Amino acid sequence: MVNSNQLQIHLCKFCYDRNFSKKKISLVKYSVSVSIVKTRIQVCYICRNFFLGTLPSIVKGILNSELFGSTKCVPTVDIGTRIPFIFYENEDYIRSMFQIKGAIGIKTQINLLIREKLRKNKKCFIDHINPELKFDVVINNDLDFTVNCKAKEFYLLGRYVKLARDIHQREKSWMKNDSQTSFELIDKREKSIEQSIRKSVMSEYHPEEIKITWTGSEDRHSLVLGTGRPFFVKVINPKVKGTDGKKVSEGSVDLQFRKIKQDQIDYYGKYRVLVTVLVGLDEKVNNIGHFQYLIKSLIGEVTFKFKNRITKRNIYFAKLVNAEEDKLEISLDMDNGIPIKQLIGGNEPINPCLSSILKTKCECIYFDINDVILNK
Repeated sequence: MVNSNQLQIHLCKFCYDRNFSKKKISLVKYSVSVSIVKTRIQVCYICRNFFLGTLPSIVKGILNSELFGSTKCVPTVDIGTRIPFIFYENEDYIRSMFQIKGAIGIKTQINLLIREKLRKNKKCFIDHINPELKFDVVINNDLDFTVNCKAKEFYLLGRYVKLARDIHQREKSWMKNDSQTSFELIDKREKSIEQSIRKSVMSEYHPEEIKITWTGSEDRHSLVLGTGRPFFVKVINPKVKGTDGKKVSEGSVDLQFRKIKQDQIDYYGKYRVLVTVLVGLDEKVNNIGHFQYLIKSLIGEVTFKFKNRITKRNIYFAKLVNAEEDKLEISLDMDNGIPIKQLIGGNEPINPCLSSILKTKCECIYFDINDVILNK
């Protein structure tokens, strides 16, 4: 029978051991005896039986996360929790009463226990600095909880091959969509490479957002053949781990993706292109041999302005492939980034320029990218 002058405070095993493993467990204060009772029956004064009832459910919720279960390799994870303020208040009250110092806090113990159970059940690695998966557990006053998972962003190296003309590379401003746009609506819009990329990446990884970085562009009437033009996709907070590599064919567009490290982007962003250009002239071609000789003078350094800065690139090969009345077909091997229409027509400052070399007005009717060659 409990003395009327005695106050009993019930604690669960976890809260008791955390605070009183090496401390006295009773005192007399204001003529009232305070006794700490270790119990599994009564409600814990500090955590409200969180450790016994809610914590196992949190671990189960994390293990059932789609991202956690989809990884085939051993993942690196980190756990963060937000606990009710009443937990801190109750523990501080007890510690102040019994002058407890140096013991770990309730939040630290919660995090340690969750991490320990995850390692035991899933054999994952804990990484506080750069984890693949970050779980944020929010515990409410009524001990309900939510588990939010945020995956580490990653990068994809993509390549696209365009086998038909009249396909835009990028979506126009009125065609732009956010991540909530249904694929049915996307399919009804004017076709673009960007549209195909977004559809493929969204369906594979279900990310919060993606950001596409282009390494160059071509005219909507151009073909892109060979190994395809590279581009990069930053995948932000994917909900599904997905595959490390993928190939997709959508009508006249072939896409392929593979995961790369961020420090590889510069390497894959520098390449040469083999291009065939159809050129229209203001006059008919009379001396094919002379034109062939002049066209070779395109080989060498090309200087032009890009975003108000002087830029230099190189042409490594230039050859007249065919000539017919007032049209020329030219083959070029050159650095990516040279503005081909500007190189041919010279409407904006560029040196050299085909119009100046041939001493007649030239116009790029269209150009096709036959292949892409990475710089080594």
